[in-house]
Amino acid sequence: YGQYREAQAEAQQRRHRQNLAQSVDPAAKTNRELTDEAQALLARGEAYVARIRASNDAIEGAEISAKIDQIEHVVRTIFDRAAEQPQVIDDLGKLMDYYLPTALKLLNTYAQLSAQDVQGTNITEAKQSIERSMDLLITAFENQLDKLFASDALDVSTDIAALEGMLNLDGLTGGDFAPRS
Repeated sequence: YGQYREAQAEAQQRRHRQNLAQSVDPAAKTNRELTDEAQALLARGEAYVARIRASNDAIEGAEISAKIDQIEHVVRTIFDRAAEQPQVIDDLGKLMDYYLPTALKLLNTYAQLSAQDVQGTNITEAKQSIERSMDLLITAFENQLDKLFASDALDVSTDIAALEGMLNLDGLTGGDFAPRS
């Protein structure tokens, strides 16, 4: 029964990874309005996502795999946003030059440590540290994605404030500025 459960969990992970891989068609992302530099950055980003996926395939364990899937999803969403809004590409420097390479290095180290026949204290502790860092990376990448939407959030707030002011001035909301009859 335990082997059956493990096989089911592995099959579910494979299906999840396949769905993630199919959710994005890199050829569809090519935007003719993007500069060559922006297209190169997005291509580098897709290469990182592919390498993260490959690392995930090399690592066993449902918990760590779920974390890596989440990282892949968030990073892919960041690059989707950059393709849609090229002005945010300038905000991705550290992500591209430090965070993603470091994350990939940690994942590769985790895969190497997991492949060892004997799991001593040092290996176990290093793997646990990497697992904790995955949680930190998920939070950091989600915050990076959130920052990419900051200007949209500001635009929405400004539009709502202007709308409320106009509705009040026109007496349509019963607010403080409603005309008195």
